[in-house]
Amino acid sequence: MRKLLLPLFCVCAGALLGGCYENESSAPDMVDPWLRERTPVSFRLENQIGEAVITHDWRHDDEGAVSVRLVTGAIEDMAAVKVEGIELQYGARASVQAGSTLDLSSGKGSFVVTAETGETREYTVTYSAFEEPLEGVYLFDPRGGILDGSAPKSALVLFGGWDGEVVVSTVMDKSWHWGGGYMPTDEDDNIVSFKLARVDEQTGVSYGTILNLPGDDGKYANYLFKNDPAKDMNSKYRILPKGKARWAKNPSSGDVTFYAWDDADCTTPLWTSKQLGAGSYDVGASNPVPVANLSFWREHPGPFDKIDWNYPDERWFVDNVRSTYYLMKKSSDKPLDNHDALLENEY
Repeated sequence: MRKLLLPLFCVCAGALLGGCYENESSAPDMVDPWLRERTPVSFRLENQIGEAVITHDWRHDDEGAVSVRLVTGAIEDMAAVKVEGIELQYGARASVQAGSTLDLSSGKGSFVVTAETGETREYTVTYSAFEEPLEGVYLFDPRGGILDGSAPKSALVLFGGWDGEVVVSTVMDKSWHWGGGYMPTDEDDNIVSFKLARVDEQTGVSYGTILNLPGDDGKYANYLFKNDPAKDMNSKYRILPKGKARWAKNPSSGDVTFYAWDDADCTTPLWTSKQLGAGSYDVGASNPVPVANLSFWREHPGPFDKIDWNYPDERWFVDNVRSTYYLMKKSSDKPLDNHDALLENEY
């Protein structure tokens, strides 16, 4: 009896298992999961910073999201943002491709990826604007004298002198050294506009354009000490270029290097300036460098060894110039509305 039970059990079990499907063709089709793949490997728009973040929710398999960071000021038309590249795999295809455009004028756009199986997923593209703190409009911020409180206001501060005999003053603390069309204050009514153009993907260096527009007097400063061409201080006193120029900002140091307008590839630096926030900066002189709002400034290399024990004003105005400062304030975090149009002018 025991010997009969085992074969009978096997027959019954086989009948149960085999009874799940009437025949082999009625079993559910097995689909290669790779043929259902609808996730882009990469996605890039014009003036995009960094890689796109691409996600989807398995609970809503027909929906996905792409988040990017853009230099929006460098994009001419947010309703037609160029797609620079999209990479797919396993036979998937997208409704956009390199060279096509997305409409992001409402703050978002979308495209569809279709898998080899025909299944689709719609990706919503959103962006955040890359912000460069340097960008914006700046005005000069003249102040009274440092050595002489009654001196005419000026936005230019000088620091110089030989070791042990250093001086901080405004350029107008010795106002009698200027005149006859060579006033260092001629630029104090100017308007300065910085605009971001692009960011290097590898180095993180920001590039842009600058406008230094003459004010109502239509003048730029010409720094000739005592109106003497032999004491031309333009190469050291000037901190922002006149007219239009280009700039590059180091993301680590914050240094801003300026280039001539014609130097579109930014290959030959004119000079490098730095930026200071509000504060009182002790440089070892009897008076600190006072900055009410902000300052662009330049350091100058030594040696600072031209000594004259007669103590002429030239000892820090002309000789041994260590650093120069433009006292300024920011009036807007955005460049001038007509910044690009003004770049078409000659200055």
